[in-house]
Amino acid sequence: MEIDLTRPSKLYRYSERKWLERSLELGEFRLRPATDYKQHETDAARHDDELVRIKKSPASSVLINIESTGQTIQPIGEVVYRSEVGTNYLTICFSKHWDEQLFDEFPDTDACLVIHEVEDFCARFHLAAELMLPQWTGIDAAIVYGGRSNLGAVFSKPIQFILQNEWRFAWHPHVPVSQLAPVKITIGSIADIAEIIDRQVHAHQRSGSSLV
Repeated sequence: MEIDLTRPSKLYRYSERKWLERSLELGEFRLRPATDYKQHETDAARHDDELVRIKKSPASSVLINIESTGQTIQPIGEVVYRSEVGTNYLTICFSKHWDEQLFDEFPDTDACLVIHEVEDFCARFHLAAELMLPQWTGIDAAIVYGGRSNLGAVFSKPIQFILQNEWRFAWHPHVPVSQLAPVKITIGSIADIAEIIDRQVHAHQRSGSSLV
């Protein structure tokens, strides 16, 4: 099984400036329980069941082979594949791309934290997380949309979220749990490897307008 963990050249986090300033100046980031996302019923960009992945295939594209008899069966209805994580976990999400549409995709977003030195950032982030979560396993990787990641359901998402181009950090407990509280990670200032770009400032610069 081949898993490509090559990190992108930059990472982008779209959010409110007041939170991104804390990330830039203090290196403060909030890991959220995966179950939180299912509660965002009015936020289409974030509402998702992060513990279960469902994939469907038309009957015409599937053949079922019975090993004991060698018989082949053609399904008569849509085939549904279900993949479960098996535990709650902690996660934080970035994007691999600069995309102005993501300012609208995530409600209340007015700025973007751009991380220029991704390898350095990831090293700092994982080190801080290991100190906070010594009995957990952490990994960061790209999300696979509309299919199944070789890393499992945690890194697989429905095709409707493909615009987000997500690069995900996830931490799993060694023993399955159902209830988790958010965890705040502080890695120290990242002003040497990152910057904040305001949506309004970028729009003015792009249009060539002068800033007031």
